[in-house]
Amino acid sequence: MTLLAEAVGLLSAATAEKVEPAEARTRVDALRDRHPGAALRLLWQREEYDGSLHYDLLVREPDTDAGVVSLSWCPDDALPWPLRGVQRGGEMLLVRVNGVELEVADAIGFLDVLWREAPLRDRLVDTCLVREVLEADGEDLDDAALQDAADAFRRARGLLTAEATREWMRGERLSDRQFEDLVVHQAQVARLRERVTAGRVDAELSADPHRYDQLRLVRVEHPDSAAAARLARLTEAPDLLAAAAADFAAGTGPAPALVTVTRADLGPELAEAIAGNGPVPLGDRFLVASVLGVQPATREAVSRRLFADWLAERRAEARIEWNWGPHG
Repeated sequence: MTLLAEAVGLLSAATAEKVEPAEARTRVDALRDRHPGAALRLLWQREEYDGSLHYDLLVREPDTDAGVVSLSWCPDDALPWPLRGVQRGGEMLLVRVNGVELEVADAIGFLDVLWREAPLRDRLVDTCLVREVLEADGEDLDDAALQDAADAFRRARGLLTAEATREWMRGERLSDRQFEDLVVHQAQVARLRERVTAGRVDAELSADPHRYDQLRLVRVEHPDSAAAARLARLTEAPDLLAAAAADFAAGTGPAPALVTVTRADLGPELAEAIAGNGPVPLGDRFLVASVLGVQPATREAVSRRLFADWLAERRAEARIEWNWGPHG
């Protein structure tokens, strides 16, 4: 039987038996094993209208340059094509409190501003990009690797007993299957990061051992130049933090911020401020900063930074379609 014929049979059986994506992926892995060299990628969509699953398979046959074949199989009683992708009227709505509605796009925008970290939009896109690679790899964890991953997951969160783990899962509203999926995904991402950064971490550390040192800073952006100059004379970070906090408590200045940056991300204004060159003009404010502590670069930190850079490159080239109506 040819690869394409087997692929059609797989899709029709998966649809007829209403199998879940995890089982469908297992069947695709078996098909890949029978046809070494074939590039297979399973796609699926769960219709919000009726909860049904629709599968597609992208196939590139081995030893050919004929392009990619997209296979789809639809039974007679499936959801009609005009209703595919139909959204319920309230799908853009995230939460309603005392009659006040908050939509998904607005919530993400608020969170991006409040967290002042990597934008939530970027993190959502990165999740899709990682899944794309992991699905193409088709690499599963064996029982021993899964147990190690689960143990590491629990240790990282201080879940040292079975009861503590169960309590955490109840608080997070996670089923056993959802917990396992979370652990597997985290372990697969760690493996992917190791593969992407292989050989590069040591090279980065050798080229500049301090480039990825983490600096813990006290940072104050003051609207008054004289007050900022007074704070800038406090060269020790604890003194700057105490003085700025006292001004904030008295209502005469902004709250000081504790921030963590790497030397690689230290912009010119911030570098000038922590060098003690007085308050640095920053728009309509004056920047004062001092180093509270330094965490030397670790291989783990460098690996995570290189992986983040790799994701940023893929994100810049990705075709992204937001599905939250006019805010997309």
